[in-house]
Amino acid sequence: MDFQNLDEYYSYLENDTDFKYFDLNTYKYITALRDKTEDENTKKLCSFELFFADFSIKKGVHIPKFQSGANAYPTLELFDDNFDYIKIRANNVKNPKYKAKYNHLLWLSPKKHIEFAKQAIENYLSLLQNSSFSVDDNLQCLSFAQYFENLFVLCQTVNYKKDDAINYFVSLLESQKLNEFTKYSLMEFIVTNGKKIDSSITQTFYDYSKKSINELDSRVLESYLNLLVILSQKLNLPTNEFHEKLGDYHISQLQTEKNQGFIAHHYYTNALEEYKKANNKEKIEQTAVLLEQAKKTIDLEKVSFELEDENFNKALNKWWDFTKEETTQLIEKGNDKNIYGYLILENLFPKAATLNEEIKPVMLDFVSTITFDINKNISKNKSGVINPYSMHIDNFSIHHIWLVVSKGIKSGKISFESLIDYLKNNSWYGHDFTYLDTNNETQGFNWIELLSPSLQSFFVQTEIDIKTNSHNPQGYILAIDSLVLKFEGLLRELSRIIGAQTIEIKDSGTEERIGFEKLLDNEKLKVLIPEDDIAFFKFLFTSNGMNLRNNIAHCFFTTKNYTSAVMLLLIVALLRLGNYKFKTREKNPE
Repeated sequence: MDFQNLDEYYSYLENDTDFKYFDLNTYKYITALRDKTEDENTKKLCSFELFFADFSIKKGVHIPKFQSGANAYPTLELFDDNFDYIKIRANNVKNPKYKAKYNHLLWLSPKKHIEFAKQAIENYLSLLQNSSFSVDDNLQCLSFAQYFENLFVLCQTVNYKKDDAINYFVSLLESQKLNEFTKYSLMEFIVTNGKKIDSSITQTFYDYSKKSINELDSRVLESYLNLLVILSQKLNLPTNEFHEKLGDYHISQLQTEKNQGFIAHHYYTNALEEYKKANNKEKIEQTAVLLEQAKKTIDLEKVSFELEDENFNKALNKWWDFTKEETTQLIEKGNDKNIYGYLILENLFPKAATLNEEIKPVMLDFVSTITFDINKNISKNKSGVINPYSMHIDNFSIHHIWLVVSKGIKSGKISFESLIDYLKNNSWYGHDFTYLDTNNETQGFNWIELLSPSLQSFFVQTEIDIKTNSHNPQGYILAIDSLVLKFEGLLRELSRIIGAQTIEIKDSGTEERIGFEKLLDNEKLKVLIPEDDIAFFKFLFTSNGMNLRNNIAHCFFTTKNYTSAVMLLLIVALLRLGNYKFKTREKNPE
């Protein structure tokens, strides 16, 4: 449309009967008028109208059309005439669609006055009450919802015509003016964002929604069931019925899905959560069995790629050459104590700050990602794609440690005997923690005895692997299973030595051991152990990383997961946790 002057543009706005919330053409028309006019004042007024056309208000809040860092367009600062022009337009325009928006913009501006809010409310109401469109027109229904949300927020904010707005919407529930999804979204918006909503309104929404779920198709059924949970909580009514129906809904979706891998896992997991909330033990058990079966169809295929950054590859090769030379010098010139000290003190692992970092490649910005743990359960505390801490461990730390250990074994300086001797004489594990009780029976722990089977098994298998130039995961099962579980005992022993809490009393009065991660977060332990070592322990044993304690204790590891690399990390953890000296306590019963 080609406007010759602003008056033609104003007439266009007055006669605009398009109910759509977003007008994709107005800014083009006013831009064309601005660009062709010679009058500077007209250009400026056209710019104000352009900013106004681009100014979007959603749920009572200004949402910029474009955002780049701290810069946004449009902003209120663009109206640099003290909003005089917008005030004139708000007063002169008759079309409720634009009168509401001009006044709403003024309400959001530094010139805020309650009369602007009231005028916006009056005109939003008029616009909605006089609107007419097909119930099958989803865009028009969406526009109705967006206008109503602006109206509702203003009414709640200035306490003006709140009942009028809500009662008008309630009158539409049994009508054919709005589709069911729009009705749901506005009911949910009202009960979630309303202040002191009368319980009769909540009851009306509840009654309507409960009646509707028997007639709704699957596209909106889930939304209504979730709404009924919220409404039930507001009315202090039981929610079991709707959680169970949500579980049934998720199960029903599998009937239309051909892919029974990721999709089946998704629906079974959601159904199981709902059945738990409904406390339906029979369906919990049935769904849990189906979920375990569905895991077998999930194919977590690995995808490899080569990094072709020449500078990075040069730096990596340089690091590798330096590390090989450094470890060779260590083995040739040092003794076993020097080598174990190197594994304790050398900067082998990432900094603690990177433990929970996540990096998502730009190419995945437009796709959804799901993170699974080793048992093919969805990991809710990890949503990213790349964890730099784990990547550093896999690509640098393990290779570094293997160079030291393999060269040390070949030289004869590292062995089961030398490691046990080192732990006896240079770690607190060598202390005698046993004592005679009142029956003259030995109690307590001899940690060297408890650690020995694991370490001996490791060295036996590693020497075989080195001699045969192979790797047999089965040979590391005993070593890893034993040392992972013993490590928790060592951590609890250390906590007791330094006076850190290891048990807590529940409200019921029963004692309970403090969890692994909470032990590591104890302030007394943090004073003693460097934060980078704490992060390393968390990576190994908790859900922050490899989760070895859980995976071993619950038999989630298959044979292929038992590798020499895992054992190498455990041995370094063992050395670092034991790197402290304490006074020997007397052998008296506690």
